[in-house]
Parts: sequence; C-alpha cells; structure tokens
Amino acid sequence: MQKVTMFPQSCKGMEDCAICAFVCPKSLFVASGTMNEAGYLPPLPPDQEKCTACGNCMIYCPDFAIVVEGGSADGTEE
Repeated sequence: MQKVTMFPQSCKGMEDCAICAFVCPKSLFVASGTMNEAGYLPPLPPDQEKCTACGNCMIYCPDFAIVVEGGSADGTEE
C-alpha cells in the first residue's frame, strides 16, 4: 500500500505552487482548509487509495514537502 505524507509547514500552497497537483497523473491533490504558519493552504490527497506511488509529487516538489512510500520505481504497487 502506498502512503503520501505531507509536511504542510514546508509547503508554499496551492495558490503559489501546486506543482504536485499538476504532475499527479490521478489529480489527487486539493487545497486543504487549514493555513500553515506561513499563511499558505497546503494540498492534501484525500483519496490516497487511488495513488499509484509514481513519486512525481515528491520528485518535483521544490520544497521537499511530500514523501511517497510504497510502490516501485515504475509506479506499480509492490
């Protein structure tokens, strides 16, 4: 099973970044309803079970605010 862990305090939010939402092949990321300490609305993946663990969000996040666990390098579940 894959797991997406967010570090909301490191994130620049959906308003100023949203790279994770753009690169996710399953469009899993939506803005959370809670601002972080910097005043941004970080994303959250409400449907983690749809995650393919491709790692795009983790790879492209400029703030290192996402970690994906599970799956394999080709995006298939282990």
